[in-house]
Amino acid sequence: MSSHGREAPVSDGCILPPISRGSGFSLTILLMNYVVVAIPYFILAMLVEFCYGKLVKRQTYRLADTVNSLQLGTLSRLVDVLRLGFSAIVFGTLVQWLGVHQWSMDSAWQWVAAFVAYDFLYYWKHRYGHEWRIMWASHIAHHQSEEFNLSTALRQTGTDYVGFVFYIPLYLAGVPAAAVITVGSLNLIYQFWVHTEHIRRLGPLEWIFVTPSNHRVHHARNPEYIDRNYGGVFILWDRVFGTFQDERVDVPCVYGITTGLKSWNPLWANLHFWLDTAKLAWRTRSWGDKLRIWFKPPAWQPADLDPHQKIDPNYPKFDPPASGYARAYTFVQYWVLTFASLWLLEVEKTLPRTFVLLVFVLMCFSLFVQGAALEGRVYARKLEWLRVGATLALALTAYLLWPQTLTTAAIGLAGYAALSALAFAFEAYNHDNDRNAARAFG
Repeated sequence: MSSHGREAPVSDGCILPPISRGSGFSLTILLMNYVVVAIPYFILAMLVEFCYGKLVKRQTYRLADTVNSLQLGTLSRLVDVLRLGFSAIVFGTLVQWLGVHQWSMDSAWQWVAAFVAYDFLYYWKHRYGHEWRIMWASHIAHHQSEEFNLSTALRQTGTDYVGFVFYIPLYLAGVPAAAVITVGSLNLIYQFWVHTEHIRRLGPLEWIFVTPSNHRVHHARNPEYIDRNYGGVFILWDRVFGTFQDERVDVPCVYGITTGLKSWNPLWANLHFWLDTAKLAWRTRSWGDKLRIWFKPPAWQPADLDPHQKIDPNYPKFDPPASGYARAYTFVQYWVLTFASLWLLEVEKTLPRTFVLLVFVLMCFSLFVQGAALEGRVYARKLEWLRVGATLALALTAYLLWPQTLTTAAIGLAGYAALSALAFAFEAYNHDNDRNAARAFG
């Protein structure tokens, strides 16, 4: 599952003329990004999977890993407040310059063709997302989880600024932008359910569609499985282009990236491979390699640099000690931040731009603090007090600078900061008296 089509969202939706299918039957299509509508159902499905895992005594969730995946999903949506709509400018300019005739989208065949074509282009985008460093640097975030469950599907990148070029053929063929985003969101929603270990093989469907079985292979770091099964909805593309690998009974899937992220910091998860590639490009003396490295596979590096250190792909799961309080407190804070980010995305155009950017920075810092707490960092307590103080400062700033529009938001921020401080201080005091508590906040 990969992020795409977010630079030109159709958030409110618009209705196309009914699609006629004969015998007086018609179907009305609502053009919109359906991912936004699906979010509550994603949450419910994760809860069901968690409870089922408990029931059958085969739990695939770990709290820190799950929160980290969800943090990345939230951050991937939150960065929309910074997007400048570059892809929309490119698409719009090309369509206008070339005089492309737009499809009417009033017949079923146009929707089927657009959906299939989108998945075909997604296959190539996804494939190069593994074969080029410039794209793997973004897509790697989706593969870092060492568990495989529905929360993994929401583990999305916040740095995909290149992948949109793979969808240019759709626009040049005349598919309207709103229709591309609609079929793209349906493609993404389909990919959600295949991120599970509880559904095994599905018989003949395995030949045509992406399923939990063949998508487990895609997420595995086993040498037998790496860089296989790129399809979004249809696994047929992998079978045709030689990238298909069946799940083997004798080779259980082991998840995560080959080097291991070894962090619960969602900001680092988004940036670490960009920095790694930039360092290699800087260190090589070959000017050709400085550019070439961005379009080479992740394992490739310039000849004048030392080879990569060999890392055992069977490394243990990242699981640093943290107190039960740190985990619970972070879990609650994550959901508060998530609902706040959804609110911000909904109303950002009605708010002062400076305030929106300040809230964005505070939310990113909050995610960083949450990661530090889950990692049991000794400085997590100080970071949390700093975060609470910054929240109060933002509330005061909003009240003083924009009293007519942000008084309610300022009161809400101040109340949230006060409640966080009280809960944090009370629990931290109790844990200070427990010398056997984990390091986080202690």
